[in-house]
Amino acid sequence: MRVKHLARAAVIAGAAALPLAGTLPLAGTLPSAQATTPPSQAFAVSASGPVAVPATPSVTSSGPSTVSRSVAELPANPVLQARVLNAAAGKAHARASVVDLKVPKAHLTASLVTAKCVKGQGRSQLVKVQLNGKTIKAAARPNSAVSVNLDTLGTASLVLNKQTRTPDGRLNVTAIELTLPLGPGKTETISIASATCGKGTDGPSDPGKPEQPGPSPTTPPSTPPPGQAPAPTPVPSDLPVTG
Repeated sequence: MRVKHLARAAVIAGAAALPLAGTLPLAGTLPSAQATTPPSQAFAVSASGPVAVPATPSVTSSGPSTVSRSVAELPANPVLQARVLNAAAGKAHARASVVDLKVPKAHLTASLVTAKCVKGQGRSQLVKVQLNGKTIKAAARPNSAVSVNLDTLGTASLVLNKQTRTPDGRLNVTAIELTLPLGPGKTETISIASATCGKGTDGPSDPGKPEQPGPSPTTPPSTPPPGQAPAPTPVPSDLPVTG
């Protein structure tokens, strides 16, 4: 009789344990303890339109290590010239810089253009930038709009210190975005110094200062909510604006 009672007790205990076992996830289905960090990205120049210039140099980093690339001189093309192009990206930081920029058709020149993003905050710097013979301030407010009439082409427009949020919440900073008419129905878009990064987590996140940095902006940049591109803001009074 004692043997029968022990066997019956074992059956009951096993049946009671089954529901509990069914609620436990398998080892292979356990959720990841660490969410994937959105990558940081940067490039020095790119252009789209009748003349395509791929992002040069372009870097992407999803890990703690900083990835850097440099190009001594932009390959010859019909729309822009630039030297000493740099791009770097790492954990929650990115930066890009361009030296001796020239866009002959827009009468745009610059000694140095930089963009920098650190932990979801960004800024850009413009050193000795001229548009159609007029000087542009070194530290433009975010999303400043500039336009100029070009005698043979029409109206060219710039957005300085362009800042937008990607759908996943990262900040993109583009120091100069130029929209240039190249004839009837033809428009060229040129992006100079672009950096994208997220807020990241605690720990080292600054890749260092861009080459020959200019002064810091006098006002902190404001950033739009995720997924929303901000409207351009008026430029300061000493920037060239077509009347």
